[in-house]
Amino acid sequence: MFSQCLLLAYVFLQLFIISEAQITDGNSTSAIVDAVTLPPKRGWTSGPNGRGTIDIIYSCGITMFLCSWSVLCLNVPAEEDSPFRVFRRRIYVTALAFLGPEFLFQIALGQLISARNSVQQFRNSGRKAEEWTMAHAFYADMGGFKLYSKDFPPFPVDAKQVHYLWTEGYIEFPAVDREEIRDKNKVDGLLRIFTTIQIVWFVVDMAGRRAQNLTITCGELTAAAFIVCSFGTVLCWRHKPADVTTSVAIRTDATMAEIICKAGDRAAAPYSRTPLDFVSRKEWPWSIYWSNWINILRCLGIKFGPQVRPVDRFENTHSLELPGNSKWIFFGVTAAYSGVFVAGWNYSFPTSTELILWRAAASTMCACLVTYWLVTEFGFVWWPWLEKKFRRAAQNATEMEKATEPLSLVDSGWRNSRLKYAVACVRNNTVSQDPQFNVPLKAILPIYVVGVFYCHARTYLFIADIIQLRSLPASAYDTVDWTKFFPHF
Repeated sequence: MFSQCLLLAYVFLQLFIISEAQITDGNSTSAIVDAVTLPPKRGWTSGPNGRGTIDIIYSCGITMFLCSWSVLCLNVPAEEDSPFRVFRRRIYVTALAFLGPEFLFQIALGQLISARNSVQQFRNSGRKAEEWTMAHAFYADMGGFKLYSKDFPPFPVDAKQVHYLWTEGYIEFPAVDREEIRDKNKVDGLLRIFTTIQIVWFVVDMAGRRAQNLTITCGELTAAAFIVCSFGTVLCWRHKPADVTTSVAIRTDATMAEIICKAGDRAAAPYSRTPLDFVSRKEWPWSIYWSNWINILRCLGIKFGPQVRPVDRFENTHSLELPGNSKWIFFGVTAAYSGVFVAGWNYSFPTSTELILWRAAASTMCACLVTYWLVTEFGFVWWPWLEKKFRRAAQNATEMEKATEPLSLVDSGWRNSRLKYAVACVRNNTVSQDPQFNVPLKAILPIYVVGVFYCHARTYLFIADIIQLRSLPASAYDTVDWTKFFPHF
């Protein structure tokens, strides 16, 4: 964070310190060569009759903001949440989408897969299957249904839990039709239309500039990368209602104790969010990583998500599992997002150092994606397989080592115990020490390094978008001549 603040300070210095390169010797041979070989550069440019610097900033800024704000479909808030708290929560998620739109796409993709599985699950159950649609599944997973029992505080239930309660006979089929869910959708259609128009125009303008060999700035490249992820997010959330603020009550005559007892051993473990976690909870590498990072912030006094148990709402940043080959969809979109920055490999920068830094940042983003996959597969799949295969040999070697262990090493056992405690805190930093959040050190330690490199690379790309504006090729301020695309009659 300190190094990122230094980078941001550098940006402000570049914005407020104006430096102009002047040629003092008109007869200088090097000046003549530079004037002939290098394209003309321009700093801040007003645009009364064409495109100026402020037009570039506005176009890129409004596109990235709309791609981060208007695509959001937040979960249903708690009943006691004030409008200001809901708005502040939307700001947080927008900031997350602005810093990493691929994270928001991952959340949307996981919810889409969960909704499709829920619809198939209801159809396999037979009765009233056709009444459960994608809208119902999304509405349930966003906390739209709240269970009321006789002996327990009300809490939201997701789509799988609704199906479990219904098939077990604890509740009636939710009497909510699709039109009623649509009526709860309070998203501003005018904002969506404006966003669509802005994105389409931005893409068409970039294509026209590329066709006429006009300079495309780094800021425009970043906005184009946002569009890649936002397009995928909108497709995943096309059935999900937005800005829903009320939930539907579903009641059961059974007590929560009866439901837990009937479920047997599968419900014996302590729950993380609600007593029905045993029905649908499944932690996976990304959710474990995310929990580890969020708990680091909790130790610093920064708290996210509901603090009560059972929860009164579903957290917006909770990412559902990407099973099977669906994770390759996420990796494909993320690779396309990172690859957009590589397209600026030979862009014009004020200095060669800034060009090298841009290339390094773009390469780092691509490398972090590959490294994340390799580290996760190694820590959660490959190493457990190897450990299981060679466990017996390792146990025999450990027993022999203990038999020949010197006394001096036994005396230092207190040091080993403190080391084991530190390792345990790194592997699982949850308050309840939930075993499902255990993460292998072989995975979490390299992921810390990957995260640091990724955040710094992402930060510099934003900075480069700004500092490049102080010296751009003159063609960056030329507008597309659309008449060249149409034949003259």
